[in-house]
Amino acid sequence: MAIPLAESASVSGATVRRLLAASVREGRPSAVQLLVLAGLPVLAAGWAVLSPPVMLSKTMTQDLLFNLSGAWHVYSGHVAHVDFHDASGRLSFLLTALGFHLLGPVPFAFLVNVAIMSGALFAAALLVAMRRLPLLPAAIFVLFASLLALMPANVGDRPEQYTFAMSYNRYGWSAYSILALILFVPPREERDHTWIDIVVAGGLLAAMFYLKITYFAAGLATVGFALLFHPHVGRYWRPWLVVGVLLVLNALAPHNQAYLADILAWATSGAVRRAAMLHFNNFVAAIGQYGPYLAAVAVAAWLWWSGRATYRLPLTLLFLLVMSLLLLSQNSQAAGMPSAMVALFILYDRLRTTFASLGNRDMAPWLLTLLLFPLFAVGGYATSIAGYRAYAHGGRDVQVVERTNLRGLAVPSGPRGTFLSFSYSFDYPSRTEDAPAQPLYQLSDYEYVLVLLDAADLLAARPPGGIVLLDSVNPLPFMLGVEPVRGGNLWSTWSAPKRQASEFLAGARYVLIPKFSTSPQWTDDMVRQYGDYLEEHFRRTAETRCWILLTRSDPELPASMSQGHI
Repeated sequence: MAIPLAESASVSGATVRRLLAASVREGRPSAVQLLVLAGLPVLAAGWAVLSPPVMLSKTMTQDLLFNLSGAWHVYSGHVAHVDFHDASGRLSFLLTALGFHLLGPVPFAFLVNVAIMSGALFAAALLVAMRRLPLLPAAIFVLFASLLALMPANVGDRPEQYTFAMSYNRYGWSAYSILALILFVPPREERDHTWIDIVVAGGLLAAMFYLKITYFAAGLATVGFALLFHPHVGRYWRPWLVVGVLLVLNALAPHNQAYLADILAWATSGAVRRAAMLHFNNFVAAIGQYGPYLAAVAVAAWLWWSGRATYRLPLTLLFLLVMSLLLLSQNSQAAGMPSAMVALFILYDRLRTTFASLGNRDMAPWLLTLLLFPLFAVGGYATSIAGYRAYAHGGRDVQVVERTNLRGLAVPSGPRGTFLSFSYSFDYPSRTEDAPAQPLYQLSDYEYVLVLLDAADLLAARPPGGIVLLDSVNPLPFMLGVEPVRGGNLWSTWSAPKRQASEFLAGARYVLIPKFSTSPQWTDDMVRQYGDYLEEHFRRTAETRCWILLTRSDPELPASMSQGHI
């Protein structure tokens, strides 16, 4: 017998409602279910990033070379924060150095870094989410945390601005998001499984310490907040306290004193971003992005006011929003704070628990609406990853480096006429404070790579030796396969502490002064600061349209300068 159309629609609607209700009320998802639903898309995304025949950098290429340069120091046997200096932690350099051991000294070694960190964050997110959320939101959270780490674009930038710059920020956002879910969403089964949360949280905090200190500080503050206000953490305060104390003791241990000294040196030289008005303006400019988080705080406040939740819920969401804003304020990005997305999962869990206990099945569609926001974020990350593969694999409008250890790096083809005809006069060493300012020219990524290859050609026919480059980053030792000079800053800009000439230049055979610097004022400052030392110990031996080459004039080189190819 045929079912009337209206009755059929009613049956279909009832079926959909039952499925929606089941999707938000079902028990703990199995590991197999979650691996299939989240693991397969993550594998596909990893393949999309790792499979292209070239490694594409569309913007901020010098930041990718910063990581390769730090890893080359480590690969050469140098110790981070002792033989070279930077305020970021050593973990990312160690992972890329491992890539050098596996693949050789090529840019693709950085993708080993990406693969390891993404795999570790995927495992952590899966272990945490499967104990707290139903299958669908758990899968969305795992995808969110994993694709954030894999995405070849900076948080807050357009998805087609492909770059591997500042990967430690993407790792840090992902790790802090997973930690927040541990601390702010109680597991369904605490008995005999709390140790999983503590181990995962401890590993995440340790990784954040060796990635970037701000994420570690935010993570410790978040653990302290959870101990005070969240019973599922507070009732196990002893093991949580032990983990926190061990992490702090490790941070203060002698083997990390050099790291802390670098952090202090950068903090006192201006690396801490204190401009409150700038942060306020950035927040207001991007306030549309933060609407869902502000709405979540408002809904949580209403639940507390109506007696459906304790004050802990709005306080937690507000705390998470503030901590995310603080992290954003210390990053080189104007917008985007992925960890605030966890506020929607917290609210989702609270609403699901509240209305499930009241038997209100009609809440299922509204609960699932909350998941649309992290799902949109996942879609954005996936779009960036898919676009990267298409752009890198297509090979159109890109230039691929084919010589030096930079071979395999691809950058967008740039205009050839402007740079090649541009005239820049850099009168070293007679520049003075009163010298007229030189015209500035901002290199494209294509031109930046051309300039570096010009320097490599200039040095290739000369005896190998320590190279110092008076620019923001020095990738030439990596490119030429020579041991880098000890004692310098890995990233040199206005916020970097100035090193003494005896520390920075003592091991150099060659000093290169760029005519087209990525940080012109910093180059000028270094030429002035080291001018006397350079005049005393170096002579001008070559000049190209891009570089001035100085070679050490001392009759005998120090033993530390007898450096050959690795």
